[in-house]
Amino acid sequence: MSSITVGLVGKRAGAFVSGLQSLPDVRITGICEPAESARAALGERAGVPAAAQFAGYDALLDGARPDMVVLGTPMHLHVPQTVQALERGIHVLSEVTAAVDLDQCRTLVIAVQRAGRRSGARYMMAENYCYRKDVVLVRAMARKGLFGECYFAEGEYVHDVKHLHTLPDGSPTWRATWQVGKRGCTYGTHSLGPALEFFGPEARVLTVSCVGSGVHTDPKHPHDDTCIMLCQLNTGGLIKVRLDMMSSRPHAMAYYALQGTTGSFEGERGFGDQPKLWLGGQETGPHTAREWRSLWDYEEHLPEMWRDPSEEALRAGHGGGDYFIATDFVNAIRSGNAPPIDVYRALDYTVPGLISEQSIAAGGAPLPVPDFRHLSADVEAPVASAALR
Repeated sequence: MSSITVGLVGKRAGAFVSGLQSLPDVRITGICEPAESARAALGERAGVPAAAQFAGYDALLDGARPDMVVLGTPMHLHVPQTVQALERGIHVLSEVTAAVDLDQCRTLVIAVQRAGRRSGARYMMAENYCYRKDVVLVRAMARKGLFGECYFAEGEYVHDVKHLHTLPDGSPTWRATWQVGKRGCTYGTHSLGPALEFFGPEARVLTVSCVGSGVHTDPKHPHDDTCIMLCQLNTGGLIKVRLDMMSSRPHAMAYYALQGTTGSFEGERGFGDQPKLWLGGQETGPHTAREWRSLWDYEEHLPEMWRDPSEEALRAGHGGGDYFIATDFVNAIRSGNAPPIDVYRALDYTVPGLISEQSIAAGGAPLPVPDFRHLSADVEAPVASAALR
């Protein structure tokens, strides 16, 4: 496919505009957003005329007939909207999370499998934190063995978003239901995804245990102010994820840490902090002389995409992640290669959080995490709920 036309769905899809517009033979030809003011703003940002700005999803698919859609819509709509697009042979780049329950996971996998057989339409989840410069560098170094055997990692998403739980008229937003309307690690992919990749592309979570701190600052919602999800991996490693969308404090949405047998990394937490790293063999004295070094002292290990990033990449959101995701997905469509975060990897990031909801309800009991790689499109999947129209 030489020329690719793109439809943006939901105002969050606007984050990918700069990346998409920087790619050759890629054109944004339509947008969809139900709120009139947000629709006009998205259209202006993307350079889409009023005639190609739609209030409904079906209208976009029928009117603009894009080759690819970017879903920046509420979490519970990702799967039904993905299914609608894939059934029409349209490629899908979807925001996180991949799904909001296990039935949706089954629906998603089967839709992707069927599309691959029938039309070749592809799916990728846009976990932009996996593309941050610090994450990309540590991942590259870990995969070169510079940390030795990796056995523990951390990821934290601490972001006070209480103001996003209600609309100006006081009515609840979708976040009030799908993020803080229940207990567990309901929005954990930003933390788990990058941490999981430190252990390699075959690493996945086998069991999850989740506990919470209780409700303190926002008694209207059952979600714990902080919850901790412990993930036991098939590598034998352990990942600790902290999710906090309630506590009144400065943001710390992208903290990561990694421990291996010969090296250690700790990310920045804000207030002038810097990402730091220690590798065995670099100290000149006994163990008491071990000292951190700046992560950026090791930039020679960066992959090519971060060696000389474009201005568009540097301006993009989430540390360049929104730009590189758009680039990677378009390249996958054109090359026929699997997208970096395909449906199975998307569920490796998503499903542990869904199981954490069961674990926290069971007092933190460790529970197995299903692997959807063995699901066949020959098995009928549950029908996904109706998409935004």
